[in-house]
Amino acid sequence: MLLSDRFIVQHQHMLHIARVVIACTIALVIIRVFNFPHSNWALITIIVIMGPISYLGSVLTKANQRLGGTIIGAGLGLALFLLPAGYMMLHDFLLLLILAMSMYAVKGKYSYAAVLVALTLFLVAGGGSGDIAVAEWRAINVIWGSLLSIICSRLFFPSRALIHFQLLVTEFLQLSSDYYLMHNKYLHSNVQLNDHSIKFLSINLAKQRALMVHIYKEWKGDDQEITDIVVMERRVLSVLETLINRDWHSQNAIQTIKENPQLIKATGQLFDRINKLSMQVDNGEVEQLLTNDIRLLAITYETFSSLDNSENMNNFNFFGYLWLNHELAHHISSISFNLSKVFNREHFQIKKHPIDD
Repeated sequence: MLLSDRFIVQHQHMLHIARVVIACTIALVIIRVFNFPHSNWALITIIVIMGPISYLGSVLTKANQRLGGTIIGAGLGLALFLLPAGYMMLHDFLLLLILAMSMYAVKGKYSYAAVLVALTLFLVAGGGSGDIAVAEWRAINVIWGSLLSIICSRLFFPSRALIHFQLLVTEFLQLSSDYYLMHNKYLHSNVQLNDHSIKFLSINLAKQRALMVHIYKEWKGDDQEITDIVVMERRVLSVLETLINRDWHSQNAIQTIKENPQLIKATGQLFDRINKLSMQVDNGEVEQLLTNDIRLLAITYETFSSLDNSENMNNFNFFGYLWLNHELAHHISSISFNLSKVFNREHFQIKKHPIDD
């Protein structure tokens, strides 16, 4: 494809429309050329499979289940016609038995396929022998419509949930570093941080959570590796919310912070680490950040007890600020390990296309 994965994700809605239209166009050409009976079922299948979903993994999962369910249901339905005409009660008993087994499977991983087995079964064998030709053609059209959906989803602008996840995680870390920097500037300038700014982190995290169901269908590793990243991001968000929304004026904590150049340099380094981690995720080459490499974690209660007087040592607000920064540093270190497990794999190491710039 001429378009990169990133470009496709960034413009997935319009490209998804184009993908569905292309698939239906090809289907209409096939229908006009071969004049299949009941061919509208192929078009219905394409819309049902591709219409509401744009991510490749979800489309392929749904198409495969529709395809498999249709083939199994049609095969079982046609098998029932092998019974002699006088065995109607046995026919109906077997029909209901297969239905019960299909409905039992609805609660499992292949629920959509189970529904298609039952639906196709009744299309083929539920209405009597007079409907068998119609049912056969419906099954055939559903099968080739499903195959066409799979082909078009792979060939035309395939939108990958994993790439979207990578972009969202990159944005989350970039926003986190920006808000942490703005918060530190606020402490030294008393310029109030915009009240709405932190909400963008919550919006980003909500998008990631909504994406999880699609990510799991594309991810080849342990699902917990993806879940751990989102869990750690939520912890980062919680600490940043507390840091930004807390009033650090009580007990003159701001003044104590300003008078400690070691602490100022350490928070500046943590900002650099978060910003660097964001760029590493974007490139698909994440380095694990050890706690020993974070200067802020070397600044402890004991550090100030040897330098400060007893009055400032009782400044609980200041040490609350120090503790929150320690928590943020620990979370960033932990998430770097989680990120390296996921984004250092080959399919995340994306070569940027000029159109991305």
